[in-house]
Amino acid sequence: MPTFRDLLAFVENDGWVEEANLARGRRRVGDHRRFRKEPPDETILRTKVSHAIRDEIGSALFGHILRDQLHVDEARFWAVARGRGTVEQAEAAPPSTATIPGWLVKRLLFTVGLTEEEVRTLTPEGAKARWDAFVRSPKG
Repeated sequence: MPTFRDLLAFVENDGWVEEANLARGRRRVGDHRRFRKEPPDETILRTKVSHAIRDEIGSALFGHILRDQLHVDEARFWAVARGRGTVEQAEAAPPSTATIPGWLVKRLLFTVGLTEEEVRTLTPEGAKARWDAFVRSPKG
């Protein structure tokens, strides 16, 4: 179960800026610390972290915080909270698996006659080998 300490670790590791807790132009103590982040897409994200950092966050509230305030999924939240990068680094990371070029997919489907399922199971190297075998095969 997540705690407000985990949420605090997330906002600190992900580069959120703590905002002054102002009411009617005066500084007040309050029971929460407020944070703000402006990601590259020009939205403004805001969240607040309870001073009672040992308290657990209920599942409904945690879901709301992830979805509506932090804009991340739970796996990404835990990775950032535990110090394994930031949200922007995860979004900028290249795909972890190599893909088959579009032109080759079209040729395998429409020229060679493979089904979509057969193409999905191929690696890029396997797809290239299938195309090369088709090109070298005797016609007739």
